[in-house]
Amino acid sequence: MDEELKLFCEDVDEQLTFMENGLISMQENGSDEESVGALFRAMHTIKGTAGMFNFDDIVHFTHIAENLLSEVRDDKVALTEELIDIFLKVKDHTQKLVDLATSNEELDEFTKATHDQLIEILKSHMPNAMATSDALPTKDEQETSDAKNSELWHISFRLKPNFFSSGMDIVSILNFFALLGEVKKMLFIGSNIPNIKNMNPTEAYIGYEILFLSDAPYEEIEEIFEFIIDDIDLRIFKANDKEQLRALLDNSHDKVSLKEELIAHDFENIKLLSDAKTEKKQNKEKTESQDAQKTILKKIEKKEEKKNFSLRVDSSKIDQLINQISEMVIANAKVRQRADILDDNELDESATILSDMLEEIRMGVMNIRMVQVGDSFNKFKRIVHDIAKKVEKEIDFEIVGGDTELDKMVVEKISDPLMHMLRNSIDHGIETPEEREALGKSRKGHVVLKTYPDAGTIVIEISDDGKGLPKDKILEKAIANGLISQDQKLSDKEIYNLIFAAGLSTAEKVSDISGRGVGMDVVKRNIESLRGTVEIDSREGEGSTFTIRLPLTLAIIDGFLIQSGNTKYIIPLEMIQECIELDDHYKKEMDGNEFINLRDTMLPLLDIREYFSEAASQSKRENVVVVRYGEHKVGMMVDELFGEFQTVIKPLGAVFGNVPGISGGTILGSGEIALIFDIPKLMEHKIREIN
Repeated sequence: MDEELKLFCEDVDEQLTFMENGLISMQENGSDEESVGALFRAMHTIKGTAGMFNFDDIVHFTHIAENLLSEVRDDKVALTEELIDIFLKVKDHTQKLVDLATSNEELDEFTKATHDQLIEILKSHMPNAMATSDALPTKDEQETSDAKNSELWHISFRLKPNFFSSGMDIVSILNFFALLGEVKKMLFIGSNIPNIKNMNPTEAYIGYEILFLSDAPYEEIEEIFEFIIDDIDLRIFKANDKEQLRALLDNSHDKVSLKEELIAHDFENIKLLSDAKTEKKQNKEKTESQDAQKTILKKIEKKEEKKNFSLRVDSSKIDQLINQISEMVIANAKVRQRADILDDNELDESATILSDMLEEIRMGVMNIRMVQVGDSFNKFKRIVHDIAKKVEKEIDFEIVGGDTELDKMVVEKISDPLMHMLRNSIDHGIETPEEREALGKSRKGHVVLKTYPDAGTIVIEISDDGKGLPKDKILEKAIANGLISQDQKLSDKEIYNLIFAAGLSTAEKVSDISGRGVGMDVVKRNIESLRGTVEIDSREGEGSTFTIRLPLTLAIIDGFLIQSGNTKYIIPLEMIQECIELDDHYKKEMDGNEFINLRDTMLPLLDIREYFSEAASQSKRENVVVVRYGEHKVGMMVDELFGEFQTVIKPLGAVFGNVPGISGGTILGSGEIALIFDIPKLMEHKIREIN
């Protein structure tokens, strides 16, 4: 796919996502003139950009949808819940049309049937006078409309030298004029093209003067140039605006007199400059034209502001940059190690400066990958809406903490597990409206997707106020499936976690949404592959909460280097609360138990040497690193503390990838391998041991 088509697809995707979110919001909160107008503009933009590529099916379909939205905007058609559902289907079908068009494929039989059916539905909701307006205006119809309502506009633009770097085709832009009206005159300006010796083949030198007849407002004409507005010098004004015309001529930088060029090519409005009879009319329209120019200036300023702070970059380029920085971090660690060995102060100082610079670059690049989760989570509104409608339930869905930032890669990989859990909450968790009323609850079930940072992690919670998980049924099914023994004693949390076992389902009936016992094991596996954890809290009759904890990023972390036995380990720095020495006072207090009293709080201890079967310690002292994950605290008994270490996370491979308590490895400056603790797994082991 060439660059222009990629830009087209990205723009359409943005417009359709905006439409979907807007329609769901209207369904929940009602509509107003501004929101309906925004929907109309989104559909209009898709139609316009599709027209540039001659995607006729898209243009024809969106034109009909745009007509109906125009009637809604003018309060001639009410935006009912039924109509919102129709426009959601329009959104889906438009996406399908775009996929087919950009793949150069024809409409298949099923898509064609959907296409025709949606057109008929849209037409059926149009006022009687508009019911037959299902196609773009014919040439004769356009000319009739022009004669009644159109204005003659003068459009002047020159391509800036760097125009070709925009990737846009000027011919496609010019072709778009036909969708809004009729080009009466078009003058190619080539007088600024230098001789071949002075010509730079990468620069643009041309421009156009156009007389354009259209009934479109100023803003729609300006939208023709939406994608190149930063790459051209543009003027749009009514052809009979003498002051604007004079300003155009006075500020012309063309090598040949623009006035003479316009006269030679019979631009009728050039006569205004010598026609005194038009003066009165011109003064009357002066204010209107100036206001229009102010509008475009504001838009240009806004676009320039966005241009300064917004840049689309392929994610693979950022991934490559992060990998390169990771290798630089490892190389710099070797330099610092060498400086210490040589006792070279100057080298050590340079290495320190380089470390600080690398840290700034690393943070900057990582921030590029960080996105607000709300932008991605908004798509779940549509999913919840469709599932609720399918299972005939009423759902009040709320997203909390959408401004929380998370690595884009993590957001993408967590999307499917979240979708699965939301489907389960709606299908199994929330009761039917009748059941809820009988239980004294509101007819609408409440589902919340909440995100917030906590102790160096991002927490995502999915909670509902439904029936909760049936603890007894889960236990009974787990015993029947041989997952646990009859006499095995489990806590409530351990029982709930059994639903993540493959094939275990307590659904009374199987539907096309859920109930086959397939998926929750995959959900947990996908979350753990991101070095995350998932926990369940549920109360029968009150609801359930699924809590997912994820690392902020998957590439580089700030770690704390320690040693136990003969092995060096890394603890994620943000999970560390404090470090203390395990002196004789604490050892005496322990008296054979693995607990210490830390400021009147009992702190469980995990002996790392014992857990990983390390060799006996040669260290003269023992230390405890107090770590926190979620609501739990554990003290890690270790030998040596080396301090902070910028850690590049490396996978351990298939052989060591499933070692309990280890999530990865890193390379130290000495070339040694340090293993990265999987703190959640270690805590889980300790908590299970205590219970």
